Amino acid sequence: LTGHDARDPGSVPAQARARARATDYRPDAGKDLAGLRVGVPRTYYFDHVGPETEAAVRLAVDRLQALGARLVEVEIPMTRYVQATQWGLMVPEATAYHEDTLRTAPELYQPDVRILLEAGELMTAGDYLRAQRSRTLMRQEWARLFRDVDLIAAPTVPMTAVRAGEETVTWTDGTVESVSDAYVRLSSPANITGMPSLSLPVGQDAAGLPVGMQLLGRPFEEDVLLRVGHAYEQTRPARAPAQVPTARRTPPDAMMSL
Repeated sequence: LTGHDARDPGSVPAQARARARATDYRPDAGKDLAGLRVGVPRTYYFDHVGPETEAAVRLAVDRLQALGARLVEVEIPMTRYVQATQWGLMVPEATAYHEDTLRTAPELYQPDVRILLEAGELMTAGDYLRAQRSRTLMRQEWARLFRDVDLIAAPTVPMTAVRAGEETVTWTDGTVESVSDAYVRLSSPANITGMPSLSLPVGQDAAGLPVGMQLLGRPFEEDVLLRVGHAYEQTRPARAPAQVPTARRTPPDAMMSL
């Protein structure tokens, strides 16, 4: 989907998309990224990440440099407010969306989700407005950040998949973080500000689990992200699909006896 969608109230109207540079987002076949400025965060995105994730992403960033991009170290703005802003927006909005079902059939929700939605009922209008103000300020600061770079490269998530049932992760400095918080932490800035973001597979950990690098860009400049992502992928060998065990068909009568 490109352009304005009149059926979507969240879609930006055509007259407000004057900055959109592309109507055809298919990237060129070339790999040359000469002159492109890639921001590499000094703060936030690499603060608490797994060593294999960090190594894979930094190697991918080096590949972008080898393709002609210029690396620029950047400071991510307002990082201390990211988590509060994310939850301050998401929780009350989710609660409002699920309000009717939550009141009439709360048993349909898993306990962790239900608790989160119920907590949203306790948040005040003032809390929500403060989160909205924080979002506005973050958008302004990120717009300033993109005056010096064309895009930012960072890990998509701080670690690969944890084992089922694990609820926390302990980082090397002793910080303990819930798995749910960890997995949304690095995507939060794009979700809050509305900056376009593209995730690329850039490697695997020792267990063969995939590592992702996200590219964040200016509003309406998705063509830049697709160009860089495509150029990077041309430097990597094609990967064969993972071998998935063939499913065995279970007779209906056997299922009934389980």
